[in-house]
Amino acid sequence: MMLNPEAIPLGANGTEAAPDPNAALRFEDLTIDDDLSLLDRVVRYVRSGIALQRLVHVKMIAETAKAVGIESTLNILLPLLPPLVSDSESIIRQHLASQLLPLCLTCMFGDDPTFDPKRETDPKTRTYNENGYTVVTLKLISYMKTLIKDPDMDVRKAASDGIATLALYIRPEDIPRVILSIPLQLVQEERNSQNNVKKNPNDNSSDDLCTSASHLLADIASLSPVQVPPEMVSKHITPTVVGLCQHGNVRVRRAAVQALPSIVAGSSLEDVKANLLPAFAKLSQDDAYRVRKGVGECLVDMSRSLMLLAKNLERQYSSSDTREQLRNTMREIRRSNLVPLCTRLLQDGNRVVRHGMMQFLGPFIASFYPLDGSSANDQNDGIVNSLKPKNNKITGGMGAQFFPHANGMVTRLNPESISSPVTMPGIIRQPIEEEPPFDSEEYLESLIPDFLEKCHNDAKSLVNILRHRAKYPTAKEDIEIVEKYLLPPYVGLASMNTGDENVDAEMRVYCAYSLPAVVLLLGKDGWDKSLKNCFLILVMGTVEGQGNNETTSFVPPPVKRCLASSFHTICSILGPDALKAASEERKKNRDLLSVFEACFLRDSDETVRLNVIRNLPSFLCLLPFSKRSSYLPILNEIIRSDSMLAMKRKNASNPAKLNWRQRDMVAQILPNLISLYRPDQVRQYLWPIIRTLLSDSVNLVRENSEWSIPILLKTYEYNNCLAGREDANMASKFSQESCNEIFLFLKENLLDYTTSPGRVTNCGAFSRRQSYCRILSAIALVLRLHELKNETTNQNKDEESIPYPPHPFYTLSPEAYKHIHHLLRTLFLPPALTMKDDRVTNVRLTLAKCLRVMPLDIRDRGDASVILRTLEDEIETWEGGGGLHMKVELPKIKSEEMTSMNEETSSSRKNQPIISSRHMELDEQKSGEDDSMSLASI
Repeated sequence: MMLNPEAIPLGANGTEAAPDPNAALRFEDLTIDDDLSLLDRVVRYVRSGIALQRLVHVKMIAETAKAVGIESTLNILLPLLPPLVSDSESIIRQHLASQLLPLCLTCMFGDDPTFDPKRETDPKTRTYNENGYTVVTLKLISYMKTLIKDPDMDVRKAASDGIATLALYIRPEDIPRVILSIPLQLVQEERNSQNNVKKNPNDNSSDDLCTSASHLLADIASLSPVQVPPEMVSKHITPTVVGLCQHGNVRVRRAAVQALPSIVAGSSLEDVKANLLPAFAKLSQDDAYRVRKGVGECLVDMSRSLMLLAKNLERQYSSSDTREQLRNTMREIRRSNLVPLCTRLLQDGNRVVRHGMMQFLGPFIASFYPLDGSSANDQNDGIVNSLKPKNNKITGGMGAQFFPHANGMVTRLNPESISSPVTMPGIIRQPIEEEPPFDSEEYLESLIPDFLEKCHNDAKSLVNILRHRAKYPTAKEDIEIVEKYLLPPYVGLASMNTGDENVDAEMRVYCAYSLPAVVLLLGKDGWDKSLKNCFLILVMGTVEGQGNNETTSFVPPPVKRCLASSFHTICSILGPDALKAASEERKKNRDLLSVFEACFLRDSDETVRLNVIRNLPSFLCLLPFSKRSSYLPILNEIIRSDSMLAMKRKNASNPAKLNWRQRDMVAQILPNLISLYRPDQVRQYLWPIIRTLLSDSVNLVRENSEWSIPILLKTYEYNNCLAGREDANMASKFSQESCNEIFLFLKENLLDYTTSPGRVTNCGAFSRRQSYCRILSAIALVLRLHELKNETTNQNKDEESIPYPPHPFYTLSPEAYKHIHHLLRTLFLPPALTMKDDRVTNVRLTLAKCLRVMPLDIRDRGDASVILRTLEDEIETWEGGGGLHMKVELPKIKSEEMTSMNEETSSSRKNQPIISSRHMELDEQKSGEDDSMSLASI
């Protein structure tokens, strides 16, 4: 008998035999040997008598298989699986089920390092390992089949997801035998058990299997038609699910209802008309109210599925007329089948069913909006595809806000999105994101804060949506049937009175949440007919009666918070003309501008104000300049009031200043807000706000407000100041005074700031010097981006009719570039260069980062170049991780220029010894000027 070094018997193939479960635990059993290889660790500890050790190493099976290759996987890892399939711990079985999918892919596609799950979903590009494919289709699939029958729901769900995703990679001709046979056999076994054995009323195991089978069949039907063609769905899946619709158990019928939309999207038109829609309609009249409620919840999915079916069938036709005719046929099926179901459920005798349908009424109306474009082959033509970010780093985008549930539903019903194989452990390792090359456009853009990018991308998403609506209007027949049957009950949600305040408030929230999407569908006509009154009821709680009588009800805070977030959306959809109010409406404060000021901006609820401030620039862009200008004093008063920029509000249990999130949100919108006004208006109303925020007690507020400084300098450029003035000398004087005012304020508060003895400060003086360096970085970044772009970003002609705030960092004119460059080089930069000898390491580090983004003609010449090289050398020699935060990669400088600058620098530093990081910490504690550790942020 062969023994390992610890005297444990080895098996015939040289691997360790399973430990005796009855043996007493030793100290060695409680520890994990880290010296073992990955494969040896998994082999030893997945058979441990300690459940936690088994769980940890079961999670490593897929990773190990990817590392050791297909041969070791088949010979060593696969024999470990049978005991784990029947493990006593359900959590271990659950994680084993999630590991089987990547294990199958490793076996089928070998240890090819270039394997890409997304690319391999195309059957034409697959190259199988025949031995591994046979093991998967015979052995590993049997383990999945066992786990999907597990009594634990989470185990069944993990196994079902694995089987459905595996169907993406199985040969299409093998899917009926390998994949479809599993759910079909589950249903057949349940039927046989009902016929042969008298069922225990307390035993729900067979019903659970039918529920799992229903969900699995829905996922399989959602696969690409290349993998699962409509004929296969009609032949195998539809009869089974229609049979489950007639099952005696309520939970099974409810699961069948939830499966029908996915099956509709993957089936044929004849099958939908003859079998699936009749079964769906029959379940809407089911005796069990939970089944009828489930039908109402699935109406939105069913509506989207019908249009996805049209898109799938369009691939068979090349004629645009035939495609449009098919699309019209599906719209007619939707109108004639789903709208009557909705109206019937809204009048159901059961209160739960009625309220459930009311909850999904708004999304159901929104589902009539045409999400796709005109061409079935152009994937970028649809609105959902156009709203997707082009890369994962892009922040913002407002598609989900305009289409409640639609974005997620389309993704869920998309044939290739039932499960993301890339996220499965062990299939593919997530690539480590490399830093963009130094001085590249990507590198500079990565320095822009996310809140500026989000604001701009939100505005672009709004433009894309409105352009799509103008290009692809909703069908006239859809508008008519919505206004006739669905709109009245939807508007009624705003003034619903059931006697239960909680129910009424909940229905108003549902109504408010879907309002932007409903307005997008029905447009200005629908707004004037009934949606405007619905909006006013929701936000003000007043209902106009006969004569001048009005009844007022309480407005739940969630309703107003929701409307505050989407108010600019509604105004953008309606257009600038909707903001022009009649005199009668203005007297009653029922126009949109009065509502904006009274109900949102001056609201007592902090979250309401926060939500409306977040989108303030987008809303103000819709106003004409005269109206926008007259509104600025009101905004200044509200923003600087105690309720928003308050510095006095405190809480006994939390002495920190409150309202900092509101102040931070104001700081985030200021760069876009500055761009909307004249220089004199900015100086009078917005500059005082920036000054207050730059001195805020919260560091995040101060940092975000620093990004407004370069936009201020751009606004104070001479040509901007000259606009509307006749005296050029006055414009020049105004520009110079305004820029000097900014510099003097920064110098006084950030550079000349000293701490008097015994004074308690919110932050150390060294952090203020860091703030000054960050401001210079923001100023330099505007210039660098202009150098790379070399042109001003203008709106497209199609977008000119849809005003939205441009990106403040990409709209620099040549005159503004010269203006800011001159100020940076002659006024702002010299005080920063004196920080090269600062005693605080973090200040010098921030200065180095600042100099790295300077324009090339400043960074590569003169004192700035010498100082930057000196700081780079110091960073390289720092102990600890401080130097890891920036790479040393500087452009070359002419040798004669470098020699003269080095002599000047060496003479200036001759009498100053080099101080270690630890010594600087001690000196900082003794000095009394700074009250924080110098290396605190490293």
